[in-house]
Amino acid sequence: TRFSGVTGVQTCALPIYSDLAGVSGKIDYPATPEQPFTKPLNIVWLVAESWRADVLTPQIMPNTTRFAQKSQQFLEHYSGGNGTRMGMFSQFYGLYGSYWFDFLSATRPPLMMEMIRKNGYAMQAYTSSRFSYPEFDKTIFAGFADSQLQSFTEGAGWERDRKNVGDMLQFIESAKAPFFSFMFFESAHANYYFPDESVIEDYIEDFNYLTVDIENSIERIRARYINATHHLDSQLGRVFDALEAQGLLDTTIVIVTGDHGEEFMENGRWGHNSTFSQEQIRVPLLVHVPGQAAGQEAQMTSHLDLPATVLAALGVDLDPATYSYGSNLLAADYARDYTVASDWHGNTLITPDVKMVFSKKGAAY
Repeated sequence: TRFSGVTGVQTCALPIYSDLAGVSGKIDYPATPEQPFTKPLNIVWLVAESWRADVLTPQIMPNTTRFAQKSQQFLEHYSGGNGTRMGMFSQFYGLYGSYWFDFLSATRPPLMMEMIRKNGYAMQAYTSSRFSYPEFDKTIFAGFADSQLQSFTEGAGWERDRKNVGDMLQFIESAKAPFFSFMFFESAHANYYFPDESVIEDYIEDFNYLTVDIENSIERIRARYINATHHLDSQLGRVFDALEAQGLLDTTIVIVTGDHGEEFMENGRWGHNSTFSQEQIRVPLLVHVPGQAAGQEAQMTSHLDLPATVLAALGVDLDPATYSYGSNLLAADYARDYTVASDWHGNTLITPDVKMVFSKKGAAY
């Protein structure tokens, strides 16, 4: 289960000499066009907490692996951040995560979500965390009514995921097309809890990360994560099976990805939100679009590309450069030679060979 992504990148941390705190301005962000979708496909958008790229294997995630074989799988995909806020923000806005703070202050939803709403979609979102922390109810889902946001927080993450998946599948079964359904999964979040039937590796049972010797216990901590991710796969499998059984894959866009990755001391850190290491910013990405042939793409891709990809699949004729830093992943001329990932303190510019860090506290590995 070792990370298998790009290795050996050179890094260059550039110091920031001026403190820009207190500098203000206005968001220059386009108004939502009144444009009907020519292909009003359903949308199911699935995001897993702390889902790093290398655990999408037949042994750990058999259901998701099978779905990947029916989809477009992007093998060198980068989140827009090493934490949840930036990773989620980048995939829905197509903008660098450092803009999160400005959009939160303005309570401004992404253009993509506003277009979906204005096209009359039935909309329902589910989280096994909270929509208020991070403040997705004031950013990504700011256009949703309270009744369209279900936050279930009772029990361990894997228990919450089971409950929310069941409710989401009921919505999908009864929703009038077109519909948009989103779910945020908590199964793979530390402390990595799981039911007995999901155990596939021997793991540390007494895991209090305030007292445990992280460095000496890291392999058995990683085993907890593997077991939790195996449970995540079972819940994703419920969604894939339901979509197939109801014949919805012919009319539904499916996005499956992670908010960010998770490091297990490969570069001296455990968890996320600390560095721009590959383990913390590389995540899986599966994109299913009706009529699009399955396949694998090995070039660099980014969360920044998802709004342009989804809107193009819906038949929107709008230049992505007017609202994002992304491009349509499924376009014949798609090409990306760099991307950007963010943390709380700045950004890093990432190429296949070099990372340049513009963050007061970030580090690249």
